[in-house]
Amino acid sequence: MLGSPFLAIDMFSNGIFERYQPSTMSSIFSLVYMTGWVCSIVALYKMKATGTRRLGRSVLVVQLLFLTLGEIWNIYSIIKPFETSMLFRILDLFWPISNCFMFFTGLTVLMAKRLSGWRRYIPFVVGLWFPTCLVLTRLLFGSSEATLYITALYSATAWLLLGLAAYTSRDEKIKIDFEKVIPELRATA
Repeated sequence: MLGSPFLAIDMFSNGIFERYQPSTMSSIFSLVYMTGWVCSIVALYKMKATGTRRLGRSVLVVQLLFLTLGEIWNIYSIIKPFETSMLFRILDLFWPISNCFMFFTGLTVLMAKRLSGWRRYIPFVVGLWFPTCLVLTRLLFGSSEATLYITALYSATAWLLLGLAAYTSRDEKIKIDFEKVIPELRATA
């Protein structure tokens, strides 16, 4: 949850689209933001939010792989923000790939029905960020301030809710498991 506003901070500090200016600070913001995202995906994995089947679990593993490659780019970019090597460009692709793949991650969580209530929908809402904000708002508003504000606000809110959903689902799961244990303890006593 703490990492959720850092993409918005980066956007306001360094711009988006044509106005984006790479910098070490921008890469630090991205590193913090993506680290929070990684933590949320790890929590979803531990809760088996995509189900117990191999395919569902694999979706989260692939998401973590893409995020890890994106994080490697963040570290590389902190050290050399104006790098132009082929490795740098390939690693840079994993930022949008991670965001695009989050659509499938969110859809898998939604279909698995392992999270309850509003929490089940949040990973899918996060997965809609890329097509909604970086495609749709750009088509509607171009590179305007409206696009910046919508994209930044959506990002900060969606990833905050992702962290909150993972955190509160963990508490709910513990509560549910604890409620199952009480009758079993009474039966053995």
